Amino acid sequence: MRVFDVYKHPRHGFDAVMRGFSWTAFLVPSVWAVRRGLGYTTVLLVVTTTLMFDIAQIASVWIQQPAIQLALLGLLVVLFGWKPGFRGYRWHAEALQQEKYHFTCTVVAENRRDAIKAANDDRFQATIKIAQP
Repeated sequence: MRVFDVYKHPRHGFDAVMRGFSWTAFLVPSVWAVRRGLGYTTVLLVVTTTLMFDIAQIASVWIQQPAIQLALLGLLVVLFGWKPGFRGYRWHAEALQQEKYHFTCTVVAENRRDAIKAANDDRFQATIKIAQP
């Protein structure tokens, strides 16, 4: 079970944002940001991801052993993905609030769809824990 914060927009309905660490934002931050529609954050993450690969490419000129090149790339992925991994869901929630979504409740559910159903449907609420603000 996962914890979701559910937001509601007067016209667009509900959206749910998971809490915790985002592995997708950690491993492929710019792709994750595009899928979430994060605007300037997407541009910033594309620039930093490009910078990460540029650093790896420049370093590969100096370092000739493939194992060390791979280790360096792995280290760069961790360094550049750390912040998006830990802050990604908060960035998504902040973007929703800027788009006039309002926090509705916190739900423990299996997935986003179940969290939205629980926040929207009284019958579904009996099977899922909901915390009101």
